[in-house]
Amino acid sequence: MRKLTCPPGTETIGQLLNSWYENLQGDETRPIMEKHGMVNLNPTTWYPVRMLLDATNEIAENCNVTPNFVAIGMKIGEAVPLPPDMENPTLEEVLMIWDDLYQGLHRGGDVGCIKIEKVSDTYFKTIQSGIYPDDMSYGVLYAYGRRFLPPGTSFSVFYDPDVTPRDQGGEGEATYINIKWSPGPQDVT
Repeated sequence: MRKLTCPPGTETIGQLLNSWYENLQGDETRPIMEKHGMVNLNPTTWYPVRMLLDATNEIAENCNVTPNFVAIGMKIGEAVPLPPDMENPTLEEVLMIWDDLYQGLHRGGDVGCIKIEKVSDTYFKTIQSGIYPDDMSYGVLYAYGRRFLPPGTSFSVFYDPDVTPRDQGGEGEATYINIKWSPGPQDVT
């Protein structure tokens, strides 16, 4: 996996950091977060991203890298707050503001971006050039599918087969992670 970095002075909100600590793989990630002083964080306080990336780079040196980062991403995707005017949004609506949500959780430095390409009504490509692990972004997208698609909708999240992910040696500036789902009866005309 690539070594994660960010510009000096970049900060993120405590709510995001708590996802590194409180996730399905927390037993494995918690000791590393504690080592880096990232426990009992106030969800509304800003913290240096550098500390988080140091802990993230250490997590990447341990076993279970993919499950750990997917679990962290899923926790983030479950918890990311939406704008108050968004009531019962669709997955498409959330995907279209994903970069705004991501940017709103950071300040003080360039953290990359998330672009969305709509392939069809039930297939979207996400272009991830953010500062976090690809598997974390995969987990966020998976959680978004569970959170914002109608209950019982069958969906899949997958790395684009035509673009090598950055964390797997890809030399591009972004990783492509896609989501595709089967239309429900309400979507068929």
